[in-house]
Amino acid sequence: MKRKVYFKKALIDIAEIFTEELKNIFKDSGVVIIFFAAGLLYPILYGFVYLNETYKNVPVAVVNLSHTSLSRSFVRALDATPEIKVSYKVNSMEKAKSLYAHSDVYGIIYIPSSFSDDIHRGKQTRVLAYSSMASMMYYKGMYSAINYVSLDMGTRIQILNMELNGLTEQQAKAAALPILSQGHALYNPKGGFATFLLPAVLVMIIQQTLVLGIGILAGTAREENTFHQLIPYQRKYHGTMRIISGKGLAYFVLYMFIGIYNLLFIPYLFKLPHYLTLGAIVPFLLPYLLACIFFGMAISVFFWNRENSLLLYLCTSVPLLFISGFSWPGFCIHPFWKTISYFFPSTFGIQGFLKMNTMGASITQIGFECMGLWVQAGFYFIIAFFVYRWQIQLSEKKINRLNK
Repeated sequence: MKRKVYFKKALIDIAEIFTEELKNIFKDSGVVIIFFAAGLLYPILYGFVYLNETYKNVPVAVVNLSHTSLSRSFVRALDATPEIKVSYKVNSMEKAKSLYAHSDVYGIIYIPSSFSDDIHRGKQTRVLAYSSMASMMYYKGMYSAINYVSLDMGTRIQILNMELNGLTEQQAKAAALPILSQGHALYNPKGGFATFLLPAVLVMIIQQTLVLGIGILAGTAREENTFHQLIPYQRKYHGTMRIISGKGLAYFVLYMFIGIYNLLFIPYLFKLPHYLTLGAIVPFLLPYLLACIFFGMAISVFFWNRENSLLLYLCTSVPLLFISGFSWPGFCIHPFWKTISYFFPSTFGIQGFLKMNTMGASITQIGFECMGLWVQAGFYFIIAFFVYRWQIQLSEKKINRLNK
């Protein structure tokens, strides 16, 4: 009977703390902006920014000093590629540099005067390319176009020379291209930037906005509480497990909706490759949200005011995205940073979501990532428990000292 009464009392306390935390969230305009405005609008903003997927028709200037039919054919082939557009044909590098300085072009292609002579003599010639590095997309477009045209023209010249030496057209093609190959970008058929970047950003937004919101609430609690402690000295806040359960449940309920919106609706909205269904995303979101929630609660002890969490958000978002292993192979990341990355839920979350959403893996096929998230959830739950327990004890000591 006592256990039944105790259990009922614990549920009532958890419900009160859960309700109180929801009230704190919705009456704090800063937290509402972070949770709902940022959590719901950031994915749409990123999606529209990269809506075109690929950057085409990079404007370039061509300095053609060869003035031959072969060099003009090379320039026409460059202009025919989808990656670049020959916007200007000039006769000197000085003029091309002037166009580049005024941002009229983002690259310069230099064809030397010896271009055709070298080819007719059987010598290797060179074409120089200068690209703006203001964006890697400029470099990628120029490199892809020049590489494709150079290989194609080189192959045609080789076939022509073999035909002049007595080979048939079929024999010459077989000799010049003994192996025909085709390249396909797995899981990113368009080769688009949104397909590459957006899934990882969606997972990162969930962690960062959740931790930021918890940090703002913690900073507000310290500013408003009598002893500037994380936990107010009230009757219902004496049970550490009840506090963590009530607060964590409030965050979990809100972010289950936000998580489904980000990871299920946004890829569908922007027509990104996606294989997930509601039944598949929930088992993945469960450990990920718990890990993020308890991680935020564990480090909330360091937030003495509302602004501290903003600094953490700004300083960690980009580094955590890079060390997660989505933009650079994980086995190439330095072991030190690889170890550091395992302390953040975003690392396992990004890898697991990419495998499920983009590659079509099932929840059982991302066992390593799910296990990592469950371990993190348990680890940070224990830390949060001791952190909150410590704060409660500090409040009790100070109130007892005043009563004496």
